[in-house]
Amino acid sequence: MLPLQTLLFFLFAHAMAQDKVTISGTVTDGKTALPNVSILIKGTSQGTTTTETGKFTIQASRGQELVFSFIGYEKQTIVVGDQKTLNIVLVQSANQTLNDVVVVGYGTKKKASVTAAISTLKGAEVASVPVANLSNSLGGRVSGVIVKQGSGEPGKDGSNIYVRGISSTGANQPLMIVDGIPRAFQQLDPNSIETFTVLKDAAAVAPYGVAGANGVILVTTKRGKTGTPTLSYNGYVGFQNPVVLPDFVNSYQYATLRNAAAVNEGLPEPYSASDLQKFQDGSDPDAYPTFKDIWGSITNKNAILTNHNIEISGGTERVKYYAGLGYQFQEGMWAATNSRRFNLTLNLDAQVTNTTNVSFNVNGRQQKNMYPQITTGRLFELIGYLHPLYGPLRFSNGMNGTFLTGSLFNSGYQQINSTALFSQLSVEQKIPFIPGLKAKGTIAYDPAHTMDKLWTLPVHKASLDRSQTPYVITDGIWGQTKPSLSQNYSNEYQLTYQAGLTYDNTFGAHHIGVLGLFEAKSNNYQTLGADRRNYNLGIDEINLGSSSQADMSTRGSSSQARQVGFVYRVAYDYAQKYLLEASGRYDGSYFFPPDQRYGFFPAFSIGWRLSEENFLKNKLSWLDNLKIRASYGEVGALAGTPFQYMSTYDVLGTNYILGGNAVQGIRERAEPNPYITWERAKKTDVGLEANLWNGLLNFEIDYFYEKRSNMLVNPDVVVPSEYGVGLSQVNAGIMDNRGVDFTISSFYRISDDLQVSLGANMTYAKNKVLQIFETSTTYNNPNRRVTGRPLGTQFGFQSLGYFQESDFDANGNLKPGIAVQPWGAVQPGDIRYQDMNGDGKINDDDITVIGDPTAAPRIIYGFSPSVKYKAFSLDLLFQGAAKVDWYYHGSSIMPFWETMLPYVHNFDYWTPENTNAAYPRLTSAPTVNNSQTSSFWMGDASYLRLKSATLAYTIPPAVMRKLKMQNIRVFVSGQNIFTWTKLINYDPEIGPNNSWIPNGSWGYPNQKAISIGANVTF
Repeated sequence: MLPLQTLLFFLFAHAMAQDKVTISGTVTDGKTALPNVSILIKGTSQGTTTTETGKFTIQASRGQELVFSFIGYEKQTIVVGDQKTLNIVLVQSANQTLNDVVVVGYGTKKKASVTAAISTLKGAEVASVPVANLSNSLGGRVSGVIVKQGSGEPGKDGSNIYVRGISSTGANQPLMIVDGIPRAFQQLDPNSIETFTVLKDAAAVAPYGVAGANGVILVTTKRGKTGTPTLSYNGYVGFQNPVVLPDFVNSYQYATLRNAAAVNEGLPEPYSASDLQKFQDGSDPDAYPTFKDIWGSITNKNAILTNHNIEISGGTERVKYYAGLGYQFQEGMWAATNSRRFNLTLNLDAQVTNTTNVSFNVNGRQQKNMYPQITTGRLFELIGYLHPLYGPLRFSNGMNGTFLTGSLFNSGYQQINSTALFSQLSVEQKIPFIPGLKAKGTIAYDPAHTMDKLWTLPVHKASLDRSQTPYVITDGIWGQTKPSLSQNYSNEYQLTYQAGLTYDNTFGAHHIGVLGLFEAKSNNYQTLGADRRNYNLGIDEINLGSSSQADMSTRGSSSQARQVGFVYRVAYDYAQKYLLEASGRYDGSYFFPPDQRYGFFPAFSIGWRLSEENFLKNKLSWLDNLKIRASYGEVGALAGTPFQYMSTYDVLGTNYILGGNAVQGIRERAEPNPYITWERAKKTDVGLEANLWNGLLNFEIDYFYEKRSNMLVNPDVVVPSEYGVGLSQVNAGIMDNRGVDFTISSFYRISDDLQVSLGANMTYAKNKVLQIFETSTTYNNPNRRVTGRPLGTQFGFQSLGYFQESDFDANGNLKPGIAVQPWGAVQPGDIRYQDMNGDGKINDDDITVIGDPTAAPRIIYGFSPSVKYKAFSLDLLFQGAAKVDWYYHGSSIMPFWETMLPYVHNFDYWTPENTNAAYPRLTSAPTVNNSQTSSFWMGDASYLRLKSATLAYTIPPAVMRKLKMQNIRVFVSGQNIFTWTKLINYDPEIGPNNSWIPNGSWGYPNQKAISIGANVTF
């Protein structure tokens, strides 16, 4: 006989089984089916989603509630009864965008109640794009953000980011925050990102005080959601090639240009017809190398870029989790260069009691970057010497023939191993006896370690003796003759504490939100390095080098940084119609003297939602939302370097000999400035937001103005060398920056099968130097004056084109009335400069403005059309920039500069028959006259780029059901696909490089990438 308890259990289970109902149906918006609608049994983790045709099937018990939810639509709850078929019509929410929660400084807010200038971007929009560094994903996607990617080198390819342009002579990069803590986001796994939020005006950045003047970028990582566990794979394999490479001449073209230059100078031609023929046919490759495919000989074509991610998420009402593991590998242009990265993300949220929530986050990264031993800038410089004067890449016996060959392939390596961990624990406690009051504490510990190992081998370069038959090829060494090793280890950690109270409550039509928070941050750094030279064994270990003390050296350093701040924010709104907010921070930094270490940075903002007024609400059916907002405030930026308020000194090596022993010495670095303080930025913003025709058209436009003061500048006082020490910088620089940014978007569903959308954004930012110490030489010349012009304005001589034969008399002298140029006798075909002051001679008084700044474009814009047809989707992003110039250094455009290779375009040189040529008369080396900094060599770096494109196909639900999987999406994606620009031979985003000519052309080019990939949900 069964026990009574067992019998009751079976009866209960049977009753429950009888109570289960299988429900099927369709979800639409009244016209078209809605795919991927979430259907969840309330209070459980059980649920499903609709298919591409809006259909669903789910089992539930009578009395349970089904919750239907979909982005952009109101939630709908249905109580399960006897029904077996449900046809659900979701109502599109006109205010859905307004009800969206956006991340702000130290919290979140509903979009409708935001009175600050904020831009957002979903992580999903960039996850599938083949980009190795996340900073390269923002350009053209977010208003108010100006980006410039100056390099495509693996591990060093991050963009410079400017929020609303450049506002200071000092640092201009924004503060970066990941999950509420100051951290860099560039090397995170793109698949782990939930949102990017850009804080632009004073009201948005004031809570960050002395760190907020340059804007703030907030990044949040994904978190678990209630529901059954979901396992997903996201990955792609891509192939990279340079966007553009300099078009160098081959050996035949080189020799042809050399002959033409010699004829112009009245000299014998250095290459005979026989020589030219050998350069063409390659019959004597040792003495007459052809160099017909320079780039193909030294670079990898279709270098791999691949990214893979596995993630699992889910949870219950009490515990939610998200975990992701990512892997990325990127090859470089040459075999010695690559980057390999692993990412681990783990986010856990637990409601441990009815009033207590605990969150734990871990985000780790391990990265290994490999490079040739020689710097990138030096490599590109050596490429410029690949011509007959310096031999072939390799001789016929396999020996290195050029300086580049050994440097690129056999010079050793640089290996950089880095490990970083972001970890944090947060506890949030509701205060039960005060509704709306919460206390929250966070502690974050972020250690990072880097090992930089540089192994240098002797560079072999052979020489050719053509006086003997057959030729004699002799190996030689260029530079150091034995290996050397340099190792540097750095260790740093950041410890952050946050403790705060928030209050959020509604009293009728009145809503109030209050934040009070204390934050303290400490950073500690240590470095240790050792060098060993003259290795007799080719083993790259630090203990195996020479035992001589002269071949050993060590170094080390340590430093600390401290910051503490008190944050507040008080927000009030009446009926979500009239919005007021005051925020700020009382901040302290170790940079400044103890009695001047703290500063107060307040901000105020207001908003008015006109669409909620009775004279508009429900009277204009096409108007969903209309809001005017404005803000004003002061924020700060650290100026200079730590401890400039103190007398600092350098420790010298062997300074003198005392008692036969070497004794160290010290010297003062610079005069202290006991009054040094932070930069102050006074920011004003006025914005307009609108949502029209039920989301068909949405736009947001802002006008901004900033006045930055207290910038550090060098004083205009000259002291004699006997003074013995440099004068300290002073907080006397002033700049302003003004402009406009806007975002506009539209979405339209044409039919069940066809949807189209278009988004666009633009940022215009122009700065002006108001006060800076400049010499009377430039200030008193209106054409040369720096004050009153944008920072980085480029100056030089204004080119009038070329001297023509008609400018000279029969004796070859310039005709009267033509200004004399002081750099030697000029000839027809030389560059002619404008006499700005009309004194009949060209000198520094004639220097004037010749170009816009290079650092950042004044205008950046993007537009992103997309279309979805059935299971296919196409997403495009066009991104462009304007009002930016780049000056062609001689190395990047002039033939035979420093005996280097000319470019193919140099064939268009001035002759009596080609007087409108692109380049001056041809000479064996650039003349002093033609090498002057002038508008002639200024390039327009404006561009329009098809920044990214993704074509995707989602496998039909019927196939998925057979495969017992949720979703498979396959795609083809590209980055930097096409570029339209007037700049010749170089990418328009080219930036400074690490060669001895920082503004030269010797930088690693940006990469074009095409990838294929898939998103799979099991």
